[in-house]
Amino acid sequence: MLESMDCTNDASSQPTLYDILGCPQDSSTEKLKEAYHSLILKHHPDKNSDTDTSTFHNIQRAWDILSNPEQRKEYDIKIAQADFDSECVLIFAKINSKELEPTEDSEILSYPCRCGSNYQVHIDDLLEKNCVLHIPCEDCTFVIIVDT
Repeated sequence: MLESMDCTNDASSQPTLYDILGCPQDSSTEKLKEAYHSLILKHHPDKNSDTDTSTFHNIQRAWDILSNPEQRKEYDIKIAQADFDSECVLIFAKINSKELEPTEDSEILSYPCRCGSNYQVHIDDLLEKNCVLHIPCEDCTFVIIVDT
C-alpha cells in the first residue's frame, strides 16, 4: 500500500481545483456550487468571447470532481499526498479507524508498520468524525493516514 514518492515534484506550482473555483479546501459543497455558477457564467464562451475556452473547461472539470463526494475525497487525499511529497514524507497506508488494533493500554490503538514498529493513536484523537489524521511511525519515517 506504499505510495510512490518524488521529492523533486512541486505540485504547489499548479493551482488546485479549489484555487480554480476560488474557494478554500474546507468549503461546503454549497459554497463550491455558488462559486462554480458564478465563474461558469462569467467565463462561458457564448457569453464572453474574450474568454479562453481552457478556463471554462478547467472550471467545469473542477466542479465535476469537487461536486462528487467520492471524487472530492480522493482528490483531497492527492492534495495531502502532494503536501507530504513536498516534505519528503512517505505514506505507508491509508486506513480507517476500524483497522486500528487494541493495545495493552485501553486508550491506545495501533497499526503495524513494515519496519516492525507500530503507529499509535490515542482514542480521543478518533472522536471527531470525518477527519484525516497523519500518524508517524514510532521508529521510521513512514506515516499512515487514518480516516475517522
